[in-house]
Amino acid sequence: MGEKELREKAISRYENGESPQHIYQSLGRSNVWFFKWLKRYQRHDPDWSTDLSRKPQRSPASIKKPMEQAIIKIRKQLELTPYAQIGALSIQGHLAQQGLDIPIPTINKVLHRNHLIRKKPHYQTKNISYPAVEVTRSNVVHQFDVVGPRYLKHDGSFYAANIIDAYDRRCVVHPLRQQTKTDIIQALIRSWQKLGLPQYLQMDNKLSLRGSNRYPHSVGLVIRRCLYLGIQPVFIPLHEPWRNGIIEKFQDVFDKTFFRIQDFKNFTQVVHQASKFEQFHNQHHRYSTLAGKTPAEKKSGKVRYLPKNFVVPERLPIAPGFIHLIRFIRSSNRLDIFGETFSLPAQLTYEYVWATIDTQQQTLALYHEKQLVKIFKYPLPKTVMLLAQGEL
Repeated sequence: MGEKELREKAISRYENGESPQHIYQSLGRSNVWFFKWLKRYQRHDPDWSTDLSRKPQRSPASIKKPMEQAIIKIRKQLELTPYAQIGALSIQGHLAQQGLDIPIPTINKVLHRNHLIRKKPHYQTKNISYPAVEVTRSNVVHQFDVVGPRYLKHDGSFYAANIIDAYDRRCVVHPLRQQTKTDIIQALIRSWQKLGLPQYLQMDNKLSLRGSNRYPHSVGLVIRRCLYLGIQPVFIPLHEPWRNGIIEKFQDVFDKTFFRIQDFKNFTQVVHQASKFEQFHNQHHRYSTLAGKTPAEKKSGKVRYLPKNFVVPERLPIAPGFIHLIRFIRSSNRLDIFGETFSLPAQLTYEYVWATIDTQQQTLALYHEKQLVKIFKYPLPKTVMLLAQGEL
């Protein structure tokens, strides 16, 4: 016998004159149980013996229909706005401009309920110590990457040399026809005239960025320009693009909210619109990692800009400075420095190490968990070293 039938039988026996105590004891129930259902029965509700929903009649997290419609409306407007963010943080900012204060979790619930949000799988990090520069202010670390080629319907292909500040997320977008060393250097100069000079420039291991496979000690043109300006290049581990995660995510934003939503007639239009996208991003994009601030609002500290009239010297020797490489050591126990390998102790197998080339001392220092492990000789080409590092 089900619970519903048991309740109806108990009340039927009561209506036939049986005592409550005898009824609930014979059914193995309590007096509280019996009088609860007797009270329901006496309300003359035809469904009195059916369980009521346990859902609260009022929920502190509930939202009124007009408010939900306002969230949906803003989301759809943002989807049609060039370069705009469409997440809960951006929606909350637009609601605040209307004098409405709605928590992020509530906005996300509305978006989920209306099938307006998709979850992406998160990268699962392994429990291995990874060396990284601590970022505490603007212009400590700039992350740099070249994306492309991207194809225009009637005007060939192009690349985008994009850079972002790891602290405040200010960006510079620089479309290029080719990703030659000269083009990349010009893109970096423009970036540092707009963002200021960083302490570190973090990038991947593209040949155009690092130099030559045939002459690994020659130091490439991009690295030489960095050293000349007092910037320390940092090369992330081979085949691990997620270590430049901030710029990698920005490249995805660049594709989805800039390139994919417009039909560009030619490369000139791409350059013109890229400048607008860059300005919109820095002034209006809000990041949860910045506590809801825009890049312009988060910018902090004293910024040293590269002069607008700066000209890259045509012939530039290697300046005193440091070049850093982060590497993961595999079972071969070999350290790869721009194609050249060095033997390492067995205890470093399957660990990350930090390698620093000192161009003045011409040494390669190896660190593991901030402890010096070994120093190798690293002779550079015979050339005149600059006396003043970072002199403009």
